[in-house]
Amino acid sequence: MPREVAQLATVLASDSALLAALAQVSDAVVTADLQDSVTYMNAAAEVLTGWSSQAAVGQPVTRVVSVVDVDSLTGNAVFVTRSAQRVPLRYSVSAAHDEHGRRSGTVIVFRDIRRDRNAETALQASEEIVLANEEALFNERERSQVTLNSIGDAVISTDFRARVRFLNRIAEDMTGWTQAEAAGRLVDEIFFVVDSTTRKHIPCPTLAAIIEDRRVANEGTCVLIRRDGAEIAVENSASPIHDKQGGVVGAVMVAHDVTEARDISAKLARLALHDNLTDLPNRVLFADRLDQALGRARRNNYSVAVLFIDLDRFKSVNDSLGHAVGDRLLQAAAQRLLSCVRETDTVSRYGGDEFVVLIAEIASERDAICCAEKIRAECAKPYKIGEHDLQVKASIGIACFPDAAPDPETLLKHADMAMYQAKNSGRDRYQLFSADMRGELQSAER
Repeated sequence: MPREVAQLATVLASDSALLAALAQVSDAVVTADLQDSVTYMNAAAEVLTGWSSQAAVGQPVTRVVSVVDVDSLTGNAVFVTRSAQRVPLRYSVSAAHDEHGRRSGTVIVFRDIRRDRNAETALQASEEIVLANEEALFNERERSQVTLNSIGDAVISTDFRARVRFLNRIAEDMTGWTQAEAAGRLVDEIFFVVDSTTRKHIPCPTLAAIIEDRRVANEGTCVLIRRDGAEIAVENSASPIHDKQGGVVGAVMVAHDVTEARDISAKLARLALHDNLTDLPNRVLFADRLDQALGRARRNNYSVAVLFIDLDRFKSVNDSLGHAVGDRLLQAAAQRLLSCVRETDTVSRYGGDEFVVLIAEIASERDAICCAEKIRAECAKPYKIGEHDLQVKASIGIACFPDAAPDPETLLKHADMAMYQAKNSGRDRYQLFSADMRGELQSAER
């Protein structure tokens, strides 16, 4: 036996404590000399390999420890026993050294990993049972979070006390709070909503859903105040979360950003009530405001005036220079009219080159005449439209409630008639409706 192998055998033989320890360990231990012949194997190695220690010593180590399908990265391999049985194992190989630090052989440690795999399988089965019985919102957290993060709505779940347990990514973006920051906080702190009109705080529906055990929704004019102060129009609803016995253990709230939808709705509503060219109120909106103004005037005993305005010789400009110039001229005229009235008054494009002005809450017709004179003077100023200097003046008819008419339709009709009287009298002037005109109108209707 070579000297170094003899030394290793001597060490093993002389150190009874070491031998006793090696005999008790569950991992298989095999040592070999520099010629790769087996010099020692413990009891676990005998069981695993099928070789007795006496028969193995002196044999080539590759015969006793026969491995195939070696994976050097993981340290796993398939071991072929003496009886040709294939056993998966995890192994390590290290060098043995003598007292002078010189390599004296090899130590191989390996174990049957079927027990590990069985333990892992048992652990996995145990965890699956726990997951299956867990009384929580998301039994399969990873899959649920992927799903919740892929939808377009914000999702926030709370416990029974309305404290946040979960936010999906949309909720994080919408509120400005991360999952880690929000966890454990009251949902009203994370999702702070106010009424867009009154600015009063609107409680999240989660607590009501928990207490009342039903779906509760907040709709209408809700505005979410983000953590950074930005505002988002939202609609949100909450539903209770139940355990297996049907008890309420929390709530889940879903919120939707409706900013774009509300903007579109507001634009559509405005288009329905405003002139597309000048953005002034159209006939529908003007009629509504006139009706309301007359109602207030009756209750408070004051007057209301309607001015009917026609741009003189607009048609010749439109025909000679084209509709594009004509449209820009109408827009400029609309701005001049707005500059002549109060914010509480209404300027409307009634059609073509005709405008009507509602002057609410006046003491007498003199106030209406002053406004008409201001409009006439403003409209008489030259217009600069592109390369064109245009002179377009205005004829104005005035009718005052209650003297000229008791109702909106007649008031408009009388203001229109007064406007034609002004136009027939030479244009660029105003005309107040009189009783004589009423007689002429009645004769014309007959």
